[in-house]
Amino acid sequence: MNTWVKGSILAVALVAAIGCGGGGSGGGSATPSAKRVGFFVSSTAGTYSHVWVNVRQATLVGPSGSVNLFTSATGKSVDLASLSQSGKKLYAALGVGSVPQANFNKVQVTVDNSVTVIPQGATQGTKNTFAGASGATKTISFAASASGTLPIVANFNLSKWSVSGNQVTASCEGGDGSQVGSGGQEAQDFEGTVGNLAGTAPALTFDITGDGATTHVICDANTVIANSDGSANPVLANNSRVDVLGTVDPTTLALMATSVTIRVGNAAQPNRVAGTIASVTTDSFVLTVNDCHGLQPNSTTVTVATNATTAFQDANGITITAAQFFTAAVVGTSICAKGTYDQPSNTLTAATVSIRQGDQGGGGGDGGNQEVKVQGPVVTVDVPNSAFTMTIQHYEGALLTQGSTLNVVITATTQFNGTTLATLQAGTTLEVKGTYSGTTLTATEIGTGGDMGGDGGGNGGGGRFRPKHD
Repeated sequence: MNTWVKGSILAVALVAAIGCGGGGSGGGSATPSAKRVGFFVSSTAGTYSHVWVNVRQATLVGPSGSVNLFTSATGKSVDLASLSQSGKKLYAALGVGSVPQANFNKVQVTVDNSVTVIPQGATQGTKNTFAGASGATKTISFAASASGTLPIVANFNLSKWSVSGNQVTASCEGGDGSQVGSGGQEAQDFEGTVGNLAGTAPALTFDITGDGATTHVICDANTVIANSDGSANPVLANNSRVDVLGTVDPTTLALMATSVTIRVGNAAQPNRVAGTIASVTTDSFVLTVNDCHGLQPNSTTVTVATNATTAFQDANGITITAAQFFTAAVVGTSICAKGTYDQPSNTLTAATVSIRQGDQGGGGGDGGNQEVKVQGPVVTVDVPNSAFTMTIQHYEGALLTQGSTLNVVITATTQFNGTTLATLQAGTTLEVKGTYSGTTLTATEIGTGGDMGGDGGGNGGGGRFRPKHD
């Protein structure tokens, strides 16, 4: 995808379906009058540790009119300061839009007229409004970038921002889209309805449509797929309502999924917060925030409270017990929590809490191995070959098929709880945790009917399968 600049005009060159990246577009081919364009935000470092804004829309403006590049009914929360920490520039992909053939000389970014600013060295911040704003939103404009490349980047230059009397004077400029591929990305949330589902798990592709835009999604063996209420047996299908966390390939414009959460009953948790544990008690913990959705904390930390209804998951989307979670939840552990946030107390009451693998920055794949947990009755036992088959009744961590037969292989390191290979019999219900590839599960742990001991960490399997709540 090429663009070029003539004077101060950004000209979007269009070719029907040529160079559209083989999957970046979503449902349907590009037309001669439009092409797919990614919209990213970045920042230049200032004197702030956090700057939370909620981005609603990005619009291209030219002599012949305007076109929306990105629109979100609820907005996307972005910590601008986190995109330029320690001298490293990061990018956040907010959307992929369809742009007609035209000349554009200006980009307008619309944000909520509420911005939370936390200065460097401080633990508390202030709620501010944008200077010159009218109503509930603020529109910030900048000239189209002269870099001559897509995608389009809005770079918020925090070194030119100032705060006076709870009003923020902001600066935004066009960033160099050619640097997105070589720079890092912060994973972002994309919500929508599934269509054009194809492939075989874990190598799945599909489109999600939401807020009037369609984005193509690619899953691999590193993609965690789970139900929103933590229940077993996730099923991904066309028309499913999902929340996808991932990064956007700047060339193909495909969303490389880190996780796919299937909404049970189509209900979404209104707030999400992610970060590392700063301190922990027996039923709550304090997160140092590095990402959030649906909220703007006034502090560098948020307290996460759990209760009897909270679902706990390891980094593979597998249910674990509260005891196992809090054993693993040591200071520095990466956590994502979803639930309901109370601003006055700065507390999120969690519906689900999951341990994260590092920063979970997007797909990557290791060739087809997934950590899963499966429950069901034994069908056949092959002691000489250290193997057996079982019928899948419940599963977590991968997309499997209820009622199908699973081949299980036992190794020298497989741990048994409540049973042994020699005593296995057809009809015995087992829970098996291990690495799944193709049609075979290489067992790391085997227990009878929920008797897995678990290792007390994010890799333990001891949590019971949760029923689905419609």
